[in-house]
Amino acid sequence: MNRGQHIMRAYDQELARLRDLVLDMKTRVLKQTRAALTSLLQPDLNAAHVVLDREPGIDTLTLEADEEIFIVIAKRQPTAVDLRLVMAISKVINDLERGGDHAASMARSAIRLHESGHQPPSAPLSQSLEQLFAAGCKMLEQGVTALTQADLKPAIDVFERETAFYQQARSTREEILDSPYAQQPRALAELLTIPHSLKRLGNHGANIAEQAVYVIRGDDVRYRNRELLIDALRHATGT
Repeated sequence: MNRGQHIMRAYDQELARLRDLVLDMKTRVLKQTRAALTSLLQPDLNAAHVVLDREPGIDTLTLEADEEIFIVIAKRQPTAVDLRLVMAISKVINDLERGGDHAASMARSAIRLHESGHQPPSAPLSQSLEQLFAAGCKMLEQGVTALTQADLKPAIDVFERETAFYQQARSTREEILDSPYAQQPRALAELLTIPHSLKRLGNHGANIAEQAVYVIRGDDVRYRNRELLIDALRHATGT
């Protein structure tokens, strides 16, 4: 009996470790994205280079998580909800790793714009980019919360935010296309990288929210109509 309890405690600790890795990666991705955006808007070349220097740290966590997942599957042979959690974390780690890649892409664009002598974005455009970052950050935060806390409510909130968020991303892109950057093709291409990457931040949050639903309910909702999905989840949570 004691041995069985010890095994279960060890198993629980391994699953908790996987959740902690997800939380750690999420925090790093958001910090990297924040720093990359700051490097463009202030401007601050040093901040951009720091983002690039720290990018391998996220890759290292990705490899560490992959190894932890392999060990859990090999040792514990998880079933039911535990297996769904492990498989979902494997996909979420990939989303977060790509989030780190997008932050690095933003930093490289900021460096190239600064080195080419281009002025930072205007105050109104900077505000639009800041707002897009805040919205994407919120979606990623809530997606991870839904997964790590096995809570449908943050996932529902992510799905409800999607339409407005994607419209916000389109509006910011159009704002760039209407700016003086439109007369400078290379600068325009670099600057358009920023809203694209910030949009992907929110998109990764939605992907993670989908995985949270999969873990909690056992339903693959990746291609479900969002309105119908939100109604079904609200019914399930009594909200």
